[in-house]
Amino acid sequence: MSPSSPNIIPPDAPLPRCQRHRTTVAGWRCERCNETLCPDCVVGRRAQTVELVACERCGDVAQTLLTFRSRVSMAQRLKGAWRYVFTASGSQVIVAVSVFLAALRWLVELAISFSALIPLTIYGGVFWGTFFTLARDSARGETALRSPDYRDYFHDAVLPGLRGVVTFAIVWMPAFLYVTVLRPLLQEGRSALGAWIRGLDTPGLLTVDPVLIGLLLLGVLWLPAALLITAARQPLLTLFDVPGTLRIVRRLGRDYTLVAGTLVGLGVLHLMTHGVALLLRMLDLFVISRVLAEAVTLVIPFTAAHVVGLLLYTRGDALGYGLEQDYLTPVLGDAQPSRMAPPLREAGPIPFTGAAATASETGSANDDTLEALAAAVNARDVPLAMSLYATVQQQPRLRVPPEHHLFVGQAAAVEGNFPLAVAALESAADTAPDEPTAPRALVLLARVLGERMHDAPRAEEVYRYVLHRYPDTAAARFASERVSPTSD
Repeated sequence: MSPSSPNIIPPDAPLPRCQRHRTTVAGWRCERCNETLCPDCVVGRRAQTVELVACERCGDVAQTLLTFRSRVSMAQRLKGAWRYVFTASGSQVIVAVSVFLAALRWLVELAISFSALIPLTIYGGVFWGTFFTLARDSARGETALRSPDYRDYFHDAVLPGLRGVVTFAIVWMPAFLYVTVLRPLLQEGRSALGAWIRGLDTPGLLTVDPVLIGLLLLGVLWLPAALLITAARQPLLTLFDVPGTLRIVRRLGRDYTLVAGTLVGLGVLHLMTHGVALLLRMLDLFVISRVLAEAVTLVIPFTAAHVVGLLLYTRGDALGYGLEQDYLTPVLGDAQPSRMAPPLREAGPIPFTGAAATASETGSANDDTLEALAAAVNARDVPLAMSLYATVQQQPRLRVPPEHHLFVGQAAAVEGNFPLAVAALESAADTAPDEPTAPRALVLLARVLGERMHDAPRAEEVYRYVLHRYPDTAAARFASERVSPTSD
C-alpha cells in the first residue's frame, strides 16, 4: 500500500471518525461508498483462513485504516520498559544466562595466562548474542524474552560478540586515545599507552579536563546510534560514517534524545549493580553468589536492549531497517467488527447463469460440471471457469486438478474477487503440495493477501512457509525478497 493511500493516516494527522458515529474513531474505509467506519458499522466474514470485513450498509469490502507506529510516542512506550525483564520469560532467560556466564567467569579465574582468552571470548559472545537477540525481538514487537539457541555458534555468539566489542571500542576510542596518547604527548612528550605497555608509571592518566569531558559526552551521544546500527545488522563501517550517523540522529530527533538519556540513566544504575554484585561475590557462597552476581548485572543491559529495540520498532524506517509498510499498524489495533456474518464457504455457491446453469441442471451434474470446468480452463474462458468453479467449491478438493485451482485463483485475483482467489489458491497448494503448482500458488496467495487485501501478517506467514517448504525454488527466491528483516 502506498504511503499516500487514503487508508494510511499520517502520525501527526487527527484520527478519522466514523461517519455514522461521530464520537467514535474509525478503523475501516468502505471501497465503494468511501465512508469511514467503526466496529459497529462493519460486518466480519471468514473465507477459509482469511478474515474479511465488509461495509454494513453496501456490503462491499472495507479496508483497514492504518497509521504509523510512531503515533505512539517513545516516551509512552518507555513507561513500561522497566517491566520487560521482570516477567516469567525474563526470569528464565536471566537465570539461564547467569548460570552460563558464572561458569565461564569461574573458568577465567582458573585459567593461566592467555588460556583465559577462550572462556572470556565465549563470555562476551554469549552476552552480546543475547543482547542483540533481545533488541531485534523487541524491534519486531515481541514482549517475551528469549535467548539464542546457539545451534550456529559462530553466528549466534562469535559474530555478535565481535560486533558488540567493536561497537563499544569505536564509541569510546576517541576518549581512550586522548587519555593514553594525545594528552601525554602534549604534556610530557611521551605516550602513556607506551609507558603502560613497558611497565612504567603513568601518573595523571585519570585526570579530568574539558576535552576529556567533551569526548565522553560525544561517546554518550554516539552510543545509542552505534547500538541501533549494530542491532539492525548494518555494516560496522557504517559506524565511521559520521555524516550518515548525524542524519540518523536528526531524523530520529526527540526520540533519539530521549533514548540517549534513558541509556545514560541505565548506565548509572548498571554501575550501581556492579557494586551489589561485588558484595554478593564477597559473601562467597560459591555457586549461589556467582549466579546472583551475574543476574544482578544482567538486568540493566537486557533492559537497555529492549529500549534499543523499541526505538527500532517505532522508528527503524529512519535507518532503512525493513520496508516502510512494516511500520504501519491498524488504527484500532486488534479491534474486530462487532458482528460476524456466516463464513463465505457456508454461504452457498455464487449464483451463475448461461452454460454453467445448464451444466448444473442436467443429469450427472457433478461430472458434467467438472468436464465443463476443464474445457473452460483449456479455452481460457475466465467468466465461465469462475462460474463453474463456484459450483464445485463444496465438493472434495481432490476432484479438481491443481492447475484448475491455480487458473481460477489467478483469474479471480485479476477480476478483483479476492475471496474466491484465496480459496482457489489455497486449494491449489493443498491438493498437490509436491507439484510445481503448489509453490506458485502460495506465492500468488501471499501477493493477494499482502498487495490486494492488505493483510501483511498473513502474507508474511505464507512467504515464510514457502521458504521453509520449498527452499530451492524460484518461488522461495521471490519470497525471500518479500520477507522483511524486522521478522528475522
